[in-house]
Amino acid sequence: MAFEFFKKNIFKKNQQQTEEKDVTVVPDEIVEPDMTHNESENHTTDEERENAIKKRLEISENSPLKLLWNIYNKNSDAKFDPLEYVLKPIMETNAKLNELSDLEEYISFDDNQKEFLAYIKRAQSGAVKYLKQIIQNSVEEDIDDFSADIDKVKFESDLSEFSSYASFDDMKFAFEKGRKTDRKAPFDSQPILYASKDRLHVWLMVIPPLNGGTEIDEETLSQLLKGNSIVYGVNNALISAICQKKKYMQIFEIARGIEAVNGKDGYIVDKFERHNNINIREDENGNINYKELNNVKSIHKNDVICDIIYPVEGADGKRVDGKVIAARQGKNPKIPNGRNVAFSEDKSQLISEKDGELVFKDGVFLVNELLTIDNDVDNASGNIDFAGDVLIKGDVREGFSVKAEGNITIKGTAEGATIVSASNVTIERGMTGGGKGVIRASGDIKSKFLENCFATAKGDIYVDQVMYSELSSGGSLYISGKKGSVTGGKLIAGKSINANIIGAANNSCLKTDIVIGCTPQMMKRKQNINNSLKGVTEKLFKINQDINYIESNIDKMPQDRITKLDQLKIQSKFMTLQKETLEKNLEELTIEIDETIKSCDLKCKNLNPIINFSVGESSYVLNKPLQDCHLYMKENMVVLSSMSLAENIEF
Repeated sequence: MAFEFFKKNIFKKNQQQTEEKDVTVVPDEIVEPDMTHNESENHTTDEERENAIKKRLEISENSPLKLLWNIYNKNSDAKFDPLEYVLKPIMETNAKLNELSDLEEYISFDDNQKEFLAYIKRAQSGAVKYLKQIIQNSVEEDIDDFSADIDKVKFESDLSEFSSYASFDDMKFAFEKGRKTDRKAPFDSQPILYASKDRLHVWLMVIPPLNGGTEIDEETLSQLLKGNSIVYGVNNALISAICQKKKYMQIFEIARGIEAVNGKDGYIVDKFERHNNINIREDENGNINYKELNNVKSIHKNDVICDIIYPVEGADGKRVDGKVIAARQGKNPKIPNGRNVAFSEDKSQLISEKDGELVFKDGVFLVNELLTIDNDVDNASGNIDFAGDVLIKGDVREGFSVKAEGNITIKGTAEGATIVSASNVTIERGMTGGGKGVIRASGDIKSKFLENCFATAKGDIYVDQVMYSELSSGGSLYISGKKGSVTGGKLIAGKSINANIIGAANNSCLKTDIVIGCTPQMMKRKQNINNSLKGVTEKLFKINQDINYIESNIDKMPQDRITKLDQLKIQSKFMTLQKETLEKNLEELTIEIDETIKSCDLKCKNLNPIINFSVGESSYVLNKPLQDCHLYMKENMVVLSSMSLAENIEF
């Protein structure tokens, strides 16, 4: 008998099977369970698994069912085993679920097991009811005659759970008190029926008749099922077999619905990486060829960008009461089609409509076409605001701006202009900012020189010469080339600084500020989190004070204060969660800052005073020139080494 009462269709590969194939058919005979097993194939024997399942399902030798069994089998050698026809299917299902536990359709073994345990509870409760009726009306012997092999302590723990009787003596007294003079009245067979909450499984156990009572018959069971709205998936062959073979006090699945098979969500298979890995190449002298960016992901018209895998439809199920169970349909994938990207003819792929640069941004693929300005950015062109890459063959004049979602390349000079890129900025001749020039890049900045300007990059900054400018990099500053010099201004780097000369040898009053390892933005974030955490902690303390006061004086409190107590508890939970989130964010940021500081360094051939160093919370003012300098972290100390020093400077 195929009795997969936990999960019917999770192993079914062909979702087009007919509903008739989903109904378990039992032959004229009830097949006895085959528990043979080759122990060499598996370290866990069938007997061990059988015992484990019996324990989980809690069919106890001291249960009310066992006491009821003793009454019917007092002079028989029959074995008490109500799980006889259930055990093998459970073991088979358990093994199969372990193999397929990663499937989306998998429904946990434990959840279905709970449903069967609920039926066991129903059967135990019914057993107590039938015990009382039988002993009062149909059995002459004392109840103690049938409880000789029952552990009464363990029996009473079940009894209190499944009935209103707290002890064996209470139950015995109640049963004996209602006894009639004629104790051999016939007792008809009694079915115990249970349908799972999801209405997909129906289990049955029949209590046998006594003293010539009526045997169970097919018509009685059929009417019982119909009366409980069990009309679909009924196993009529099993009903016939139970009645003909008189299989009493055995558990069977008498009806089974069809599980809904949920659909599978669609997904995207990319043919290109979604993120660029910028590869800057330098020669042996540290020079950079700014014409070779090596960061363009080229794509040609009709190239395939990604494959689109559409969702698989789900198959509806059906409950034993005939109601349809709607399956969850698979969701369509979020198709990442952006600018200059189109569907293939069969809609199964995304392809490029243009030659250009493929970019993944804001959840979509897009192809940037290059905007070329053949002359200067000035009054003739106006400001530039473009969605793709921008190539300017001339200069960018003072007061004008160039903004792009792609790369910006300027062949000439940028004056007191604003250059903003969501990617990289390259200025081949450099910027003369006049105190107004601004460069902001989400990627890298590369320039011949930077003078009197502000340059900020989330990535790295590569420049040959810096004069009276403020440079801020989330990564590293590479000030190299023929000069590789920094004159005045401020250098901020999250990771490292490499330069030939920092400071002016002929101007001892010129100051250069160097911040390394922890950017001001990171410190500001930490300060903001600390301020928020302080405010939340203070509020939470006051709320908890109010809660404790109200609870300690609850008998004296007016109703409005008691009502406010629930609101305060909700606020306390919310504030506690907020506090934990802030503490976690602070911890993560602190670790990030510590790790950044530990790995930061500065290398410079010539350092000329005055240099103001800031590394995390440590600072130092250098008032003398040094050669071949290296600044690094060692055991939470900042170390500045130089061939000009007799011993290292630590701060």
